[in-house]
Amino acid sequence: MEHNPPPGLDPNVTRREVVIEADAEALEKMRKEGHAKVRDNVYTIYCDEGANLGGDASAPPPLAYFCTSLAF
Repeated sequence: MEHNPPPGLDPNVTRREVVIEADAEALEKMRKEGHAKVRDNVYTIYCDEGANLGGDASAPPPLAYFCTSLAF
């Protein structure tokens, strides 16, 4: 049985293009809602700051998302 890798992992593909569309809007206080569109999938992401920065800590702060992305 022949095993074919998914297109994104095919070692014979020498060029790939990744397009991500993103937008964000301010909600209340320091809370924000962002959207990331990757291919046909749209993801909604929320961020907030702690009370010491005027937020409610209702979601991770933006820096937490950035640091976590480095771990991936």
